[in-house]
Amino acid sequence: MAEKKKISRATMARFPIYLKALRAMGHIGKDNFLSSELAEVTHIQDTTIRRDFGFLPQKETLGKRGYGYDTNHMIEALSEMLGLGLDESIILIGVGNLGSAILKYNRWKYTVGKIVCAYDANPDKVGSVYGIDIYNIDDLETSFPDKCKIAILCISDDVQETVNRLVKLGVKGIVDFTHNHFVVPKGVEVQSVDVVVAIQELELKMKANEEE
Repeated sequence: MAEKKKISRATMARFPIYLKALRAMGHIGKDNFLSSELAEVTHIQDTTIRRDFGFLPQKETLGKRGYGYDTNHMIEALSEMLGLGLDESIILIGVGNLGSAILKYNRWKYTVGKIVCAYDANPDKVGSVYGIDIYNIDDLETSFPDKCKIAILCISDDVQETVNRLVKLGVKGIVDFTHNHFVVPKGVEVQSVDVVVAIQELELKMKANEEE
């Protein structure tokens, strides 16, 4: 039996970039593509793209000389590798300034799915924004979308309580904008987004470049 190739973290980090670009291509009707075309869109070298694609197990997705890669096959292969689907349901908790901006942005529809609804503690927020229904957080359990596994947190109050409720409802992944400490059980992943930390990391990289 052939030994299974170990995929590096760098390659896994590039797969979502390819997926987003290819879904955008598919959306405009592009049925096949060359690695050089994907390189122009993603700004990743075509040699790197071809090497990364070599880790995908589906033989039918391999490129053909003069034809390139089949867009739909590559989307399916990358989605399977990442465990992502076009119809992944995402909810947003907290429709303040940041939450409203995320609802308006909502450009990841070619990557993992879409925000299907949002929740807020302020009853005045209940309604619809940018075509997305907003519910009172008190109604979370009764209006929670079926099979939803991802939640975006943009709140500052009752964070742990809210997280506990989401976990009980089956949420397995949380994008955290709260800057508050909270704990989750094993099997639930948290991706924190902190602009201050991002700026600090950027400054360190800039300083390192100056010292080279």
